[in-house]
Amino acid sequence: MTRKKTYSQESLLQFLSLLTERMTDDQRSALLAQCVVRYYQAGKVVSGEGDVASHLFLILRGVAKISICGDADRWQTVRLVKAGDYFGYRAYFAEQLHLASYIAMTDMDVCAIPMDFIRTCLDANPSLKDFFLKRLALGLWQSDYRFVCLIQKHLRGRMAATLLSVAEYFGYESNGKTLVLAVSRAELANLANMTTSNAIRTLSAFVSEGLIEVNKRKITIINVSALNHISTHD
Repeated sequence: MTRKKTYSQESLLQFLSLLTERMTDDQRSALLAQCVVRYYQAGKVVSGEGDVASHLFLILRGVAKISICGDADRWQTVRLVKAGDYFGYRAYFAEQLHLASYIAMTDMDVCAIPMDFIRTCLDANPSLKDFFLKRLALGLWQSDYRFVCLIQKHLRGRMAATLLSVAEYFGYESNGKTLVLAVSRAELANLANMTTSNAIRTLSAFVSEGLIEVNKRKITIINVSALNHISTHD
């Protein structure tokens, strides 16, 4: 069974470098004292809807999905986050409880840092605000762009766009064609905002057209240009 790794202070500082490069030496030392590394098995909730936004989370290993419970208790995945990504801070700055749930898609190691400590650092070092402002601004753009894609594209276009976005974000295996992230049909359907049955039919059509190959959860993209055309025209 996979277990939590042990991370040295040097390796944690490397993961946190984008944040700590704006910190003083004293703040970096204090930050390391505040860091707690937590292990989550796939399917476990890192932070749930309605929880107090008390920590900044940095993924050290693994992948999580950010999901929101909508009408009729239907869960919608709005974003995936991977190693090196931060999450959990938006609700704190908005003075809200978490409005989404952060759920491990794979086994994960997560570094948790108290947001009250981060606030103290921000008050003492205003340049740190640029770190969070940039991420909040990028997150807003990504949310707006995804919304436009979901309402304007048909089923084929949404699935093609989803496959390409997963490829861009997570990358390919050594063959340059197989997606690193192994996803279920239900997860792909959720990301593409379609039913699982529609996702299966759309993927099957892509396979028959020679655009992709599917082996259980592994997807190999054969024709990127054709998927790009479907994404922008369907």
